[in-house]
Amino acid sequence: MAGMNAYRNHLSVTTWIVLASLAMGLLIKLPERVYTLQAFGSPVDLRVSGALLAGLTALAATWAGLEAVLRTHPRKDLLRHTYRFWGLPSAITLAGAALLPTIHNPSVWVLTLAAVGAGLAASMAGEYHTIDSEDASYARARWLLNVLAYLMAALAFIFIYLSRSRSLVSATLIALTAGMLAVDLLRGNGARTGEVFLISGLIALILAQFTVMLNYWPSPSIRVALALLVGFYLMVGLAQAHLRGTLTRKRAFEYALMSGVAVLVIFLFPK
Repeated sequence: MAGMNAYRNHLSVTTWIVLASLAMGLLIKLPERVYTLQAFGSPVDLRVSGALLAGLTALAATWAGLEAVLRTHPRKDLLRHTYRFWGLPSAITLAGAALLPTIHNPSVWVLTLAAVGAGLAASMAGEYHTIDSEDASYARARWLLNVLAYLMAALAFIFIYLSRSRSLVSATLIALTAGMLAVDLLRGNGARTGEVFLISGLIALILAQFTVMLNYWPSPSIRVALALLVGFYLMVGLAQAHLRGTLTRKRAFEYALMSGVAVLVIFLFPK
C-alpha cells in the first residue's frame, strides 16, 4: 500500500511540474535568439525562446518524474534499462510544448493543457503497470499505451507536415517521433533491449526516407502524414509479430494488404 501511494504521489507531482513548466514558458516572455547553422550546404535557423527552454525543462521533469514513478515498483529485478519507458511520455510532453505556443484562444489553450496533463498521467500509469507482465492491470495498460502511441504518432506527423518545414527538419522530427514511439510499442515482446532499439532505429530511418520522398508528392499534407502513419503501423506490426515469433508469410501479406488499402483510401478519397 505504501508503495502504491508513493507511485501515485510521484505521478501527480510530475504531472503538475510538467504542466507548470509548459505554462510558465508562455507566460514569461524572454527575448528570442536565432542561430543560423549550415546543414548540407544550406542554412537552418535554430530559434531559442522561452517556450523552447520551458519545453526542455518539462522534458527533463518528465524523465526525472517517470524514473521516480518506476522506481516505486515492487519488482526491483525488472527495473533494468528503464529508459525504454521514456518514449511515449516524452512524446506527449514535446507535443504539448510544440502545440501550446500556436494556440491563441484561451479556452482551447486551457483544454489542450489539460489534455496534455491527462495524457501524460495516463501514459506514466500505463508504463508502471506494464513493468511486470503478471500485473493484474497489464493487458489494459498495454492497450492504453498502444492507443496513446498511435494517437501521438498521428498528431505528430500531421503537425509536422502542416508546419511546412523543409525536408531536413521534417524528416528528422518524424524519425525522432517514430523511434521513441516504436521503442514503447515493441518493448515487452520478449526481445532484448538492443534488438528493440535496433528495430526502432530502422523504422525511424525508413520513415525519414519516406518523408523526404513524399515531400515532393503533389498531395495535401494531411494525406501524406496519414500515409506515413500507415507505414509506421505496418512496420511496427510486422516487428511485433517477428519479436513474438508469430510472423508468417500469411500474416505479413495481411498486414501489407490492409496497409495498401488504407493508403489507397487516403489518396483516392475525394477532397
